[in-house]
This record gives sequence, structure tokens and C-alpha cells, in this order.
Amino acid sequence: MLDFDIIIIGSGVGGTGVGAILASKGLKTLLIEKNDFIGGRCSTYEKEGFKLDVGVHNFGRTSRGPLGKVLNMIEMQDAIDWVLCRNPGPRWFYQDKFWKFPRELKEIIPESDFSNLMKLFKDVMKMKNFNDLERKSARSLLSQYSENNLVHTFVNILSMLYFVVPYYETSASEFVRCLSSLSRDFSMGYPKGGCISIPSAYIQGIKKSGGVIQTNQSVKKIVIENDAVDGVELENGKFISSKIVISNAGIRETVNDLVGKKYFKGDYLQEVDNLKYSISALTLKVALKKPITNFKMVTSFSLQDPEETFNSLLKGKVPEEVFLFVPVPSNYDPNLVPKGKQLIIAGTPVPVENFEKNRDKWIKTSLESLENIFPDLSKNLMWYDVSTPKDIADIGGKEASVIGLAQIINQTGNYRPNPNLPIKGLYLVGGDAGGWGIGTELAAKSAIDCSETILTKYPKLI
Repeated sequence: MLDFDIIIIGSGVGGTGVGAILASKGLKTLLIEKNDFIGGRCSTYEKEGFKLDVGVHNFGRTSRGPLGKVLNMIEMQDAIDWVLCRNPGPRWFYQDKFWKFPRELKEIIPESDFSNLMKLFKDVMKMKNFNDLERKSARSLLSQYSENNLVHTFVNILSMLYFVVPYYETSASEFVRCLSSLSRDFSMGYPKGGCISIPSAYIQGIKKSGGVIQTNQSVKKIVIENDAVDGVELENGKFISSKIVISNAGIRETVNDLVGKKYFKGDYLQEVDNLKYSISALTLKVALKKPITNFKMVTSFSLQDPEETFNSLLKGKVPEEVFLFVPVPSNYDPNLVPKGKQLIIAGTPVPVENFEKNRDKWIKTSLESLENIFPDLSKNLMWYDVSTPKDIADIGGKEASVIGLAQIINQTGNYRPNPNLPIKGLYLVGGDAGGWGIGTELAAKSAIDCSETILTKYPKLI
């Protein structure tokens, strides 16, 4: 007799999401997490009364997107209390001034370019056939409407925010899908309690349906017998049987390490080897004596040549002023901080390879750039925490990428790895297979796709 119907490796949004869905269908479910906390990159910890996210988060579609759909599927619609980014809404910081988008953009670009940019956004809302855009970049799509440098800089920053890859590599289909869904749903926000509230709600769903969660447990290998999954072996030597294993550990770690290359054909191993990941990030978590802003989210940028800037970054050069994505979690939920204090989180993309030798300079420049946005920062600073590419790698692997597989040309839509790997009973979930969307929403959509595939393939389990 099998120990479990389903074994899931990893408690990120993808792993907890698929676990909650399958457990709700009556499948005997086990989720195994190597860390002593759940959530992976979407986790929250406490320091001196402040609740700090591991990464930098704002959620594009909240309850209206796949994060909310998972809860609908397990009949826990109200498990997350979302606060929307309104009153005030998002702001852009450019040339020492805060801007509303898109209304005030026309003040800084030619009227014709503004009109063409608005036409692009209107056209995006009407686009239905994404297949024609799979092999086109977001830059090539934009170039049909405008060649204005500031417009291109702005759209490149959007691409970096959404996917942590530059717009000249980003798949136009993915850019269009995400931009149109954000505009349509108009529900950007943040969960009360910090980003950990999302995987925590899914964990609650697993437990409610009788599923089992094991933290501080590492899977040594996925056991294969007769070209099919037979279960997992833990680092302590214990074997747990199941005919279905879902990995949230990333495609390369799953194929090369947890299963082993000998079980896959050479051409498939080559495909996996050729896949590209999004780059990493530096995150500052800044604790303040008192509030210095009422904004919930700010994005800063400066006029630049996107390709030249990104290539310079990959070579290890630290720019004089970095682009920052700056959510202010305590303006969504004052209970995240001690009374009267404020928490600001700021993130910027950084390379994995060259980061450590420039670590101090990256932190110094990022703090200076943040103070340029908020001049009262230093005199109200209590302390700050830092998350680096190494921290991201330690928590979730996947080559320290922010998201997982990069949403670039030839890696989205029909070209994204299938959640059903080429071994019977082996599945992948999270930012490396299936789905579409921004960050955690990509992982949640992957969980939905993966669960539907399994439930369709194994109807007798239900």
C-alpha cells in the first residue's frame, strides 16, 4: 500500500498551491520542505517587532488572479485579507519628482509618442492570438509604436519589474498577457500579515483536507523504478512511497540531482541545460523611527540605454544610481511594524556572478538611491536588513533567480517546459514549468495547471 497519493517537494507558492488543490480533492498528500519555514522566496520573518519579507513583493492581481483562484478552488476565498494599492495609487519617481502613470507621462514625452504608447496599451487589451507573439520581443512590439528613448526606458523598467529580464529579451506574448490582465483586473495590492500569508493559507488548506506537512526534511532523491516514480528517499535514509511526485525545486535540480541524468534522454538533458533563468536581486529592508511617506508603492528610474545598462550590470559594474522597486508594506498593514514605525522594502536586479565582489558598493548605492527618493530616510533610519543572491539561492536554489525560468522568447507559452516531465508520475510546479504571470502569480498559475493535468490523467484517484 502506498504511503501517499501525492508527494510534493518544496513549499513555495507553487508547491503549497498544488498541494492545497489536490488535497481538497481527497488525495492523500505529503509536502516536504527542507527549511524550517515555509514559503521559499514568498516568506516573512520577524526582527525587533518588524515583519520583513525575504524578497520584495507587490501582487499584481491579488484575489482576482491565480493566487485568489487557488483559494476559490479549495473553498477558502476569505483566507487572505488583501489591501489594494489605492488612495494613493502607485507612483513613479523620475527626475526628482513623483509621477502618476499614465496620465502625467504626457508631460515628459512628445505628444505623438504619448498617443502611440496609449494606442499600444489599448491594442494590448484587444490582443487574443498570443502565438504570433511567442517569438517576438517586447522591444520589437514597442518599436512598432514608438522609438522615443524615455518610452523604451519606461517599458524596459516594466519588463524588469514583471519578469526580472530586459524588454529586448522578454517574450512579447508574456508581456501582453501580463499587462492586459493587470489593466483589466486593476487589483494590485498586498496581503495583511506579509507575503507569508499566501503560502500559509495554502498550507492551511492542505491541513484542512488531511494533508501532512514536514519541514526540516530534505529529499535526497526521487526513486524511479521501471521508468516510473516509486516515491522519495529522504536524507535520513527513510523511503516514502508514492506513484506521483511533484517537485517545486526547479527543473535542473529535479532532473540532474533529485532524479539523475541517467533516467533522461540526451536531447532532453540538452534542452534543460539550455534553459535560461531570470537574474537575481538585492533587497533592502529598512526600519524607520516614524513614517516618511504615505505611498504604498514607488518605482524609480532614469533615462538610459536599456541594453547598454543591462550588459554593464551583467559585467559587474554598479551604476551610479540604481533603479528601485519600493513597496511600503506598513502602509498596507500597520500591524507589520511596532506602533508609529514604518517599513520600506527596496529591490533592484543584480547579477549572481559578480555580485559578491561589489556587494558593499551595491548596498551603498542602493541606499543612496533610496534616500534620493525619500530625503528623510537617513535621519529616521533605525536599521536595515539585506537579502542578496546568496540568500535567495540558499532558500530556493534555482540559480538564485528571482522568479525561476526567464520569461523570454522561446521560454513562454507553448515553449515553456511542460509540468509533466518525461518520467511517469513526475511533475514540476512553480516558476520553472507551465503557467504565465508575474512572480508568485506565475507559480500559482503553474499550480493550477499542474493540478488539472494530474486530475485529468488520474481520475480514479479522486
